[in-house]
Amino acid sequence: MADIRTQIGDIAYNPATQRFEALVVFHTGLGRFSIAATHDAPLTAGFDEISDVLLRDALAGLTQAGRLRARLVPAQPVAEAAPQLPFAA
Repeated sequence: MADIRTQIGDIAYNPATQRFEALVVFHTGLGRFSIAATHDAPLTAGFDEISDVLLRDALAGLTQAGRLRARLVPAQPVAEAAPQLPFAA
């Protein structure tokens, strides 16, 4: 199984839509995948429930078309360093 580290960003409550919102980031060998996640719940909802549903919503967002997401590909190592030009004496 691949090693995936998950990070849930700051959780905000949007009173206009009565939902919690957060950016969930999956750190994988293929890069970082950021997914916007939401959870419809009252302001009095518990933290464990909120974070669990946000995580599940983000996981579903990895494969859903039309979801707000971004991918940052890891930097590739430079194959060969640029040649150093000699300095004139």
